[in-house]
Amino acid sequence: MKPEKPFYIAGSSAENPPSRCMVYVDGMGGDNFREGVDIELSHWPSNRTLDQYKAGTSTEICFKFLEDKNAAPYDLVVNNHIDIDGLLSVFVMAYSSIAMYHRDILCDASKTGDFWAWSEGKALKIFQEVTLLYQRLQNQDIPLKGIYEQCFGLILHILDNPNEKSEAQTILEEQTLLIEQGQIQRHEISPRLVAYFVKDKEDRYFHMPRFNEPISTRLTFWPQVRNRLDAEKAQLVAIETEHGTHYDLWYPGYVWADTKGLWRPPGLALPKTPGEFQTLSWPELSVLMQALNDLEEKGCKWQVFPGLCFLRQDNPRDLPVVATTLASSHNHLSNLSLDKVMPLFKELFEKG
Repeated sequence: MKPEKPFYIAGSSAENPPSRCMVYVDGMGGDNFREGVDIELSHWPSNRTLDQYKAGTSTEICFKFLEDKNAAPYDLVVNNHIDIDGLLSVFVMAYSSIAMYHRDILCDASKTGDFWAWSEGKALKIFQEVTLLYQRLQNQDIPLKGIYEQCFGLILHILDNPNEKSEAQTILEEQTLLIEQGQIQRHEISPRLVAYFVKDKEDRYFHMPRFNEPISTRLTFWPQVRNRLDAEKAQLVAIETEHGTHYDLWYPGYVWADTKGLWRPPGLALPKTPGEFQTLSWPELSVLMQALNDLEEKGCKWQVFPGLCFLRQDNPRDLPVVATTLASSHNHLSNLSLDKVMPLFKELFEKG
């Protein structure tokens, strides 16, 4: 099926087609952007997206643009990279009639990739299968536009066929069941803070997800599982082992992006340009880290990171963990129980 509007991938070997009005999605127009002529629909920091269109993912932004009857007409869709939100943003603008009919599915799929959000059914299947497809095609030296075209074919196929439960959904549902059965404990500490606690003799729960990583058994506790109920909360994840407890403080997975309407946690500002370091400035959190260190009896060290960076990570726990217990060995994990730690974090978040 041919798209309703042509699309172009910036940086490809093909020349940029002539256009009366280009719409740049999930990226930045850069030097080619014509003020007063072209349109930018992106959640990247420092975007030119009009406030009336801003939302969580770029895919959601594109839908808000399409439903605006007074929006400027466009004749070319442009992107400059490949990930699930970028692909879906181009798909929405290029196949707008079909996309509008499947709006919720496509928005949920985009959030699963960019924000580690919970999804199921066709949304999860699109995220999973399209991501696996483009990653495989990238290793075959196929031009980006050709990858986009094959991914669009797969999206259309999934949307047009009956829903079948995917392996990814089975994995997430099994991990959700661990919470429902109490094997992983969930504690609501305050309106914007929740704790998850699990006992584990191995290191399975320590593994961190990669950005846009397809669901697999590599992780025993995917962020998507926690985000089913707690997407707009900070999450204190406690992993108790025979040597002590490891703690991570997670901020929501969307904090790196410009996400109008979603809760912004304390102290973390958006960078001035995409990919730059996001400084974390929350002195009260640093004070709490020191108080926790004073309570420790072994070599464990609580540390708050100076910030986050989408393109590179200067902290050993990766985006979006902002504070953690660091140890030189398993023998230096925290000796503090969750019952002792939770009230201190509760006080912090109720003040913040």
